[in-house]
Amino acid sequence: MRQFILGGLRPVGSLLAGACLAIPAAHADWVLPPGANAQLGGGQVSLGCTDVQLGGSLSMSGGRTSAARNVQVAAGAQLNLDSGSIELAQQWTNQGSVTVTTGSATRVASPGCPTAGLAGLVQLATPVPITVPLAGGTGGGRSAQVLVNGPGACAVIPNSVQISNVAPTLPANASAPYGVVHFTASGCSNATLNVQVTYPAGSLSGLNIRKYGPNGTPRQMGWFVPANLAISTGAGGDVVTYSVTDNGEGDSDPTLGVITDPMAPLLLDAGGTQAIPFLSPWAMLMLTTLLAAVGLSGTRPKRVQRKS
Repeated sequence: MRQFILGGLRPVGSLLAGACLAIPAAHADWVLPPGANAQLGGGQVSLGCTDVQLGGSLSMSGGRTSAARNVQVAAGAQLNLDSGSIELAQQWTNQGSVTVTTGSATRVASPGCPTAGLAGLVQLATPVPITVPLAGGTGGGRSAQVLVNGPGACAVIPNSVQISNVAPTLPANASAPYGVVHFTASGCSNATLNVQVTYPAGSLSGLNIRKYGPNGTPRQMGWFVPANLAISTGAGGDVVTYSVTDNGEGDSDPTLGVITDPMAPLLLDAGGTQAIPFLSPWAMLMLTTLLAAVGLSGTRPKRVQRKS
């Protein structure tokens, strides 16, 4: 094992111009071992198609790395992108914590490093695979993916991303043919999570995306359409994106810093009739008063006009 200086990197609290990253001899990976702390300090580094393995804490501090092949943020590692950027050619794996403000990771080819995967911006979290049931309850299922990005320590609790066939009380004339996706995230005090769920292509045809949780003013529990919902379809799948804020609309756990997030594609009007929208008690009272007034007017005797 040899010690190398990666230009522009320096250990936190050191006056050195570079940080010691351990790499094996010959063409091998750049490794930041567990417990190590380093920052890029606004510099630019070309990695020459080598892999990056982060086990410690790295702060980009507005810096830029390019020409990486694969980038892995190991469990327990921390990468603070800030406004910095990372260019890689192939795979991004995040099992630790990634913080970003305006920075980004981009998949792009570099000399000797062809791209593997879709070119362009890389989702900084790692998708969690789930199996959604086949519509109609015929058994088996198809693969889907859940991708959750949160700031700092705000992250999904391992193994909490699940698909459940037991839904909260559904609206009248509604069913959840693909079950309910739910997860729990912690370390999210007043933070906002961005959620992306990818279903097999064509799955969402005729379905309506709804979230379950507290919503409206005053708050009430139920199914609703999130204000920032976006749906896209294509050969790569049917993609649902939205966000949920700690103790905001859709967060079903009132504990500060904990987000619980049920979501489901619903088949509405399954009974063949138009679903009746829910009315608040005030609206019901006004409607009842109006109907009573109409009924009374209909019971008054009609005035007969004489012909001259």
